[in-house]
Amino acid sequence: MERNYYFGGIALNQPHEELFRSTLTANLERDIQTFRTILNSPDNSDAQFRFFDFGNSRICILYIEGLSDDKKISEFVLHALADRDTSEIKEVTTEFLIENTIEIAQCKTESRVSEIIKSVTTGMSAVFVDGSEDCILMETRGYPARPVGKTTNESVVIGAQEGFVENLRTNITLMRRYLPSPHLITESLTIGTKIPTRVSLIYIEGVADESIVSEIRTRLKGIRAAFVQGIGAIQQFIEDDPYAILPQYLQTERPDRAASCLSDGQIIILADNSPYALIAPATLFHMVHASDDSFMRWQYGSFLRIIRTLGMLISVYLPGLYIALTAYHSHLIPMNLLTSIAQSRANVPFPIIIEVLIMEFSFYLINEAGTRIPQQIGSALGIVGALILGQAAVSASIISPILIIIIALTGLGNFVSPNYSFGQGLILYRLFIILCGALMGLYGICLASFGISVRLCSLKSAGIPFVAPIAPYKPHNPDIILRLPLWLQNKLMFYAKKDSWLSQRGNNP
Repeated sequence: MERNYYFGGIALNQPHEELFRSTLTANLERDIQTFRTILNSPDNSDAQFRFFDFGNSRICILYIEGLSDDKKISEFVLHALADRDTSEIKEVTTEFLIENTIEIAQCKTESRVSEIIKSVTTGMSAVFVDGSEDCILMETRGYPARPVGKTTNESVVIGAQEGFVENLRTNITLMRRYLPSPHLITESLTIGTKIPTRVSLIYIEGVADESIVSEIRTRLKGIRAAFVQGIGAIQQFIEDDPYAILPQYLQTERPDRAASCLSDGQIIILADNSPYALIAPATLFHMVHASDDSFMRWQYGSFLRIIRTLGMLISVYLPGLYIALTAYHSHLIPMNLLTSIAQSRANVPFPIIIEVLIMEFSFYLINEAGTRIPQQIGSALGIVGALILGQAAVSASIISPILIIIIALTGLGNFVSPNYSFGQGLILYRLFIILCGALMGLYGICLASFGISVRLCSLKSAGIPFVAPIAPYKPHNPDIILRLPLWLQNKLMFYAKKDSWLSQRGNNP
């Protein structure tokens, strides 16, 4: 049976694999035939081979149509070669073309067929010269890309409005613009054993802890997947505990937030074709931070963080507490409220656990439907669907009116989470609390809370405890929990380099 190999989405059978591992031979026709075979030309119609004479030599340009900028190739390569006087040129070599003819700044020579294929399939162009054992690889990437625009999932009232896009180079440029420092390091990596994905590891030298940088770099290089699709897949490959419900890294689509995290000593991972940045390490308290906290007065910023924390606690515990109190501990409920609850549930035929699960399922169903359908009717569906279903369910005595209030508060509490992945984890914890409250009442909720606390304390993010600096306690910048005046934020974050040169945030008045 014929064995197939894959690279860049191209199927390579056994003879192609031998060609793929070879080097250029200085015979232009033979070398071009090698690339025609590997790229399945002419069946693969977007692989372009353009031949012309330059002096006494034969030259060929190879590029992928749509990935390379045709105007750049025409203006800086073809026109430059055509306008060059070749009467006094004795020998044409790749070095001569780079130094005297080609007007593209980013050029290098390469002789390995595998590296040439890798470069060409990502948008670069290759210039082959008859008689040369290497070729010229030129930076001519120019595929269509979405322009920098407003963020879609991290909207803010105060602060920058632009967000990351799917182009890696554009995202790196955004980070360079926010942090114009020579200490900003961008390491380029390629992951994916079959189909490569370009990744950039970004940190500030002298601020980020070298051991954390080395750990993240090692994990990225250790990914052995054939194809890694996006930053979400990278997160799952490199996280400390793949079985954890909550995310151990922070995702953001905002360059300003990524820049702020870099200045605190964290590390940013960007991937091509992903409009998000992955931030490591991240703690439980980072999941409560919003992008515009740092632009607000510290008093109101602290107030909002408290509101978010309370909202998320309500989201996790309110339905479970309602079940536990009404089913097992009704003596703890004030008599007037207990009477109201009993009257509202008088005609409901289901046990309270079934009633809660029906409402939870209906809420998730409306939320998911509103997310998947076209945006123009999504908000209308959510509002109308909730009103119609809620009113009809109460009229049919399927659920009680008070449960609608509880589920509405639960949903609002979940939506205050600034991090979407963290909010998804809270949903699963809420279902766990509901089941424990239904089985054992308040005792079950206490046991579940203890188990969740132990689980959170066991998690790590890039080797940093997930609930630090509380457990274990570490001296820290106060901004990680509550907002304080900038002149008090003069301590290093506990995960930053100990002798960081970027430690002072403000001046004491």
